[in-house]
Amino acid sequence: MKRIGFMLMLISLLGCSKESLSPEEKNIVGTWQLKEFCVGPGDGSCPQQLATTSATQTLEFRKDGSFIEKIPQPGQFQTPIVSSGEFRIEGEGRLYFKFDNAGTGNKENHWGYNLAGDRLTILPSICNEGCSYTYQRM
Repeated sequence: MKRIGFMLMLISLLGCSKESLSPEEKNIVGTWQLKEFCVGPGDGSCPQQLATTSATQTLEFRKDGSFIEKIPQPGQFQTPIVSSGEFRIEGEGRLYFKFDNAGTGNKENHWGYNLAGDRLTILPSICNEGCSYTYQRM
């Protein structure tokens, strides 16, 4: 009888896990390295620039719905975390970020994104002049 009670308790505990990720969220999970970016000068253009290899940021989306963005600093042993928080896909082409650090501007953002194979382009809505960040899966 004790074994049955233990098994029932174990089954109920295993059933209390976080909701599973959507297929779109599963595709975005992993570590991404910045390859190209553009920040428009305000004239409607947005020329793409290559990211430098010595200070290329990474963006990691985790299975638990969290994310971490890191930018290496020359001469430092550890790569500092620039921002972190939660993410979720909110429909086709819409990515929701909830930042842990309010210093990143808006604590919650709804940004556009495009995922094509191993390339992820994020289109922040906070750029009036236009901007984009293209990452390659590592």
